[in-house]
Amino acid sequence: MNRFFLVLIFFSSPLIIFSQDEMTDEEVLRGKEQLKQETEKKSEIKDSISITDYKYFFSNGIEKTVDTTLTIYKDYKFNFLRRDDFELLSFANVGQTYNKLGYNFNERFRLPQTGARAKHFNYFEKEDIQYFNVPTPYTELFAKSTFEQGQILDAIVSLNLTPQYNFMIAHKGYKSLGKYQSVRARGNQFRFSSNYNSKNNLARWRIHFTSQNIFNQENGGLSKDAIYFFEQAPNYFVVDDYGEPIINEDGTNEMIYYDGFLDRSRLDAKIFSESSLYSKRFFSDFRRSIIYNKDRETSLLSIGYEFTHEYKKLEYIDSRTSAIFGESKENAIRDKSRMFFQENRLYLESNLNKLGELYLSFGLIKWENSYKDYESELSDLVNILNKNQSNIDLRWSRIFPKMSLDFEYGNTIKSELSSNFLKFNIGLTPLKNINTKVSLSKSERSPNFNFILFRSAYNYYNWYNESLENENISNASFEISYKKLVKIKADYYTIDNYTFFKENANNINGEIDNFRYASPVQSPDQIKYYKIKLENHNKLGKFAIINTVQYQKKEQNIELNELETLNVPEWLTRNTLLFSTDAFNKSLYLQTGITFNYFTNFYADYYNPLISEFVTQNYKMIGDYPRFDFFVNAKIQRTRIFVKVEHLNSSSTGYNYYSDPFNPYRDSSVRFGVVWNFFE
Repeated sequence: MNRFFLVLIFFSSPLIIFSQDEMTDEEVLRGKEQLKQETEKKSEIKDSISITDYKYFFSNGIEKTVDTTLTIYKDYKFNFLRRDDFELLSFANVGQTYNKLGYNFNERFRLPQTGARAKHFNYFEKEDIQYFNVPTPYTELFAKSTFEQGQILDAIVSLNLTPQYNFMIAHKGYKSLGKYQSVRARGNQFRFSSNYNSKNNLARWRIHFTSQNIFNQENGGLSKDAIYFFEQAPNYFVVDDYGEPIINEDGTNEMIYYDGFLDRSRLDAKIFSESSLYSKRFFSDFRRSIIYNKDRETSLLSIGYEFTHEYKKLEYIDSRTSAIFGESKENAIRDKSRMFFQENRLYLESNLNKLGELYLSFGLIKWENSYKDYESELSDLVNILNKNQSNIDLRWSRIFPKMSLDFEYGNTIKSELSSNFLKFNIGLTPLKNINTKVSLSKSERSPNFNFILFRSAYNYYNWYNESLENENISNASFEISYKKLVKIKADYYTIDNYTFFKENANNINGEIDNFRYASPVQSPDQIKYYKIKLENHNKLGKFAIINTVQYQKKEQNIELNELETLNVPEWLTRNTLLFSTDAFNKSLYLQTGITFNYFTNFYADYYNPLISEFVTQNYKMIGDYPRFDFFVNAKIQRTRIFVKVEHLNSSSTGYNYYSDPFNPYRDSSVRFGVVWNFFE
């Protein structure tokens, strides 16, 4: 019977098709007219669409418009992090960590941060995920070359299925072998987000899902001999049978030319290990208006529910133990830690023009941070932190004709592992094109989990600091700007109970890198830290000079401490000479110029791969080396092409450039990339 129906359908289908072709002339004309009207309607819709209609949002309330322009500030962000890295110093390979050249203590956290902060520079936090609303399908491709056998590709696709519903799929993948031994890096970071707004905008639902896998080979920096060969290349001292330099008759050292170590893969590394960060997160935020105006177009009071579930796994693997970390319980190292985090948050939002905008929330937080269990001589050492916490958040803002006010307050209910925050902002526009902002804040927060608890197969890297005090931070900030020509910002911080990793043994038998024993320490005295940052843009015809200069200083009673903490360079500067022009009947926009980067000498922290944290040291300074970058940028319609010769002066100004005391900065290299936006 089934076969009969299939045969019947097969033979009758051509009859149906041909019968559809038999249309009257009137029907044909009517169809053509209808098609014409639909085409004209679509054309009118497309003509009414502008670039400002392509918007994206963040969970913290920030709203932005897709920007396809080409400016020098886009060049500053055309890097692995895709943001301005003025206060950061990259390591030799793409995908490695960054050293800090300046600090910002205004971030607020509802609970202690996960450990291994050195692996989080490229990590997509909840606040980094975009939610789109676009009139037509939108695609962005970011691609850039790396160092040896790899590339970076970050692709975003966003689509509105209806005017109310949008979804976004994005993936950032990268791989780079690097030029030094054991520095290979790779990563896969998937993001999905969904944004729904009801027709009357009285209901909104945003969700996102992330899956991130960040992998690094770790080399612990160069060995002592490798550092010597790096700094002296391509000339080296000639030594006698006793290892003493041979002196010429004129008193100079006898040298020999050898450029073999310009091949950086020949320089010996301290260790050959691996570390990885794996994470999954689901986030949901639903908001519904319960009181609105008569036209049902504006919400007066809304209620919302926010849910976050996040899982992280950290691993450090080495097939053999390393002497630089001391004695070990095992011959092969496989340290593991896992973090589970879940938050349920109920909130109210009100928007009354005369009273301003108000946000009030109550959250229940549960987390668990666990480590691989090793036997330890410390009887009180645990391997898991399992806590519950609750907190309240309050935010209020009001805009006046020439003034804006912002107030923010957050407080945890329980005293253990607490986090409190209080901030007040005043924005003023006293004169046309002049904007000022004054901020006062005070916060109290627990140190990250690595300071509280850490477990490892290495004997010296086991601790449980249940009695650590919260860091107390006060900040006063002032900012003034005139158009886009000049901006000055000043910050002043006072920090109590500053928590850091201290180098406990750094000089064994004269070898500064022979043994690296780090442990968490709190500073017993108050630290005062201030910085002043100047940005200005000077334009003369097709030429422009863009300057960013920062002065900063730290004050501390050094006599109470064995070493200085919170070390920063006194001066930071970035100066760009830029030439811009249109070409080929304005079908091509071209930029070219030179950027100069420099920071003064300071005792930079060094990167410890075992704990994925930076450690304070006081035996080697880095800095005081200029870096020149030559670039050519071009824009063709919505495509932006970037070509840069990075650190072009590396071979002429001496091989004394470092990212930390043991890791050299990047040699001269040519890199290129593209940002390509697709939309109608």
